[in-house]
Amino acid sequence: MSAEALDKITNGLPDTWDGYLRGRGRSLRAANRPETTRYNYLLAASQLARYLAEYSPDPEADAAAQNPTEVTRAHIEHFQAWMIDARYPRPASNW
Repeated sequence: MSAEALDKITNGLPDTWDGYLRGRGRSLRAANRPETTRYNYLLAASQLARYLAEYSPDPEADAAAQNPTEVTRAHIEHFQAWMIDARYPRPASNW
């Protein structure tokens, strides 16, 4: 994945999310995952971060929106349900 593509995915995210996604991208590359897999994983994680900051009804989502270590299973399940209901029903199962 190009640096430009990664910059686009992480644009506007808090520094903790940016660093996490860049580190995860390195790990996926080191594991020799295909570029499309790396892109899709990182895109989904950045969409989760944006969901937590903008759409999540959970009052505890504010902390998770700033720091990926605060994300809970419930946050992810709410995000997946939101993706299915409001956004992308088919690919939501991938996230």
